Amino acid sequence: MQTWEIAGHTLEFYEDGHQYLVDGVCVDSITQMLKVKFGRKYEGISRDVLKRASAKGTEVHEAIQELFETGEVADLPEVKNFLFLRRQYGFNVKECEMPVILHLDDKPIAAGRLDLVLEMGGQIGGADIKRTSKLDKQYLAYQLNLYRIAYRQCYGVQWEFLRGIHLRESVRKFVSIPIDEESAWRLVHEYLYILGGNK
Repeated sequence: MQTWEIAGHTLEFYEDGHQYLVDGVCVDSITQMLKVKFGRKYEGISRDVLKRASAKGTEVHEAIQELFETGEVADLPEVKNFLFLRRQYGFNVKECEMPVILHLDDKPIAAGRLDLVLEMGGQIGGADIKRTSKLDKQYLAYQLNLYRIAYRQCYGVQWEFLRGIHLRESVRKFVSIPIDEESAWRLVHEYLYILGGNK
């Protein structure tokens, strides 16, 4: 279990079951919230393939977190390509695996951990690392805009840009993602309606 104090709330995360609690109350993850719109994203792909892809994605995420925290460079092509992108685009990692709580009318409704907070050209923004075979920019847009809202609510900092970082073996892309909070809020309301209307 991991615990954080954020914006007057206690956030707990239980790895077993991937469960978040805010002040002792279970809330869905932001990833679960996204399933309202993208629930069939991996339909037709075998469980074994998804399990292997998830394990590889976790390995890459952990290696980049280790790079940020200790400077240790894992012997993975994705890490080398991450370093290439950092040199190429001139960004610095400010924070990694940051916990956030998403609120609606001051009520916690979801939680998550965002991959990266970046500083680039004097501006602060958020980024997510993907190791999928194809980069789903629409999914990323909803995900990053929800994290942008939650990060501002928790830490009082407004992101000026959003980026997708696509790393898969020899693939290395640093992709601009549009800021669109209106669409993100529509998804939130759709999610709450499906859960039971007037939460």
